[in-house]
Amino acid sequence: MPNNEVDETDCCGNGCTNCILDNKPKPSQQELLAGKRNVILNYAKFKMLSNEVHNGDAQLRLMHFVYVATENDENDCILDIPPGYHVMLRAELPGHAVPLLRPYSPYWTDLVAKEFKILVKLLPGGPMSDYLAALEPLQVLNFRGPIGNYVHDSSSPKCIYIIAQGVAIASTLPLVAQVLDNEDDMSCIFHAICAQDLHHVYFRDRILEFSRYWNYRSCIYLAHQLCSCGAANCDELCMHLKKKLRYNETACRLRLDVKQLAVHAAFSKESVSIVIIAGYATFQRVMRDQAISAFNLSDENIYLL
Repeated sequence: MPNNEVDETDCCGNGCTNCILDNKPKPSQQELLAGKRNVILNYAKFKMLSNEVHNGDAQLRLMHFVYVATENDENDCILDIPPGYHVMLRAELPGHAVPLLRPYSPYWTDLVAKEFKILVKLLPGGPMSDYLAALEPLQVLNFRGPIGNYVHDSSSPKCIYIIAQGVAIASTLPLVAQVLDNEDDMSCIFHAICAQDLHHVYFRDRILEFSRYWNYRSCIYLAHQLCSCGAANCDELCMHLKKKLRYNETACRLRLDVKQLAVHAAFSKESVSIVIIAGYATFQRVMRDQAISAFNLSDENIYLL
């Protein structure tokens, strides 16, 4: 298949916000500047380096992959997956007439070593989940990408509100890092992290690293956090909850909704100019409508990962 050409069978059929049919793999600005070929523009082989349980939960896996070079590869190739973009995994499984396709968003990428890492939540009984759970190091899988539509412009300072649900926080980490790692980028980020409880807040160490920067703030919204004080109306001021938080962590024992977004808009020193939402499709749709209302934004300023 010619480079960059997309076939209808490349669509996984899961109703992804950034469907490959709408956002086909394309050379990024970084790749164009480097003048090198992006190895993942067509389906390419990647070898698994590790398949580790994350946060003590066997259903959560941190997977590490590296590109398998071919005889035709020279030193003119890189792995370029821009922040916020995803890659498509294509797997041919026994008993399935057609290959299974699933999108995953890397939270870490090495351009030169051509490696990437993903956080995967396995669903019991799911054919792809069962396949991934059984994978051993050195097994080879096929990935293609990058697929997405968000491009950050560092030359124009802005206030970026990022909303992440559950494991989808992984896809937002590179978005934050690209702003904070650029000393010339004056954009400010507010990171709203939505989880069931503190145990289901992932990459807490990374979030705390971000909090050292002047232009980053975050708040963890805990919809079902239980508190040892036993009070029915316990809130984030409770000392029992505070003892579970780490230094510089802020948490609220409630669900993020339009009221909470409106509170942030009222007390924020800067008007939110861009909202990025990562999570399940239903969560994305609900939060998009609420963000448009709370921040008085147009739909074109809302990006769904």
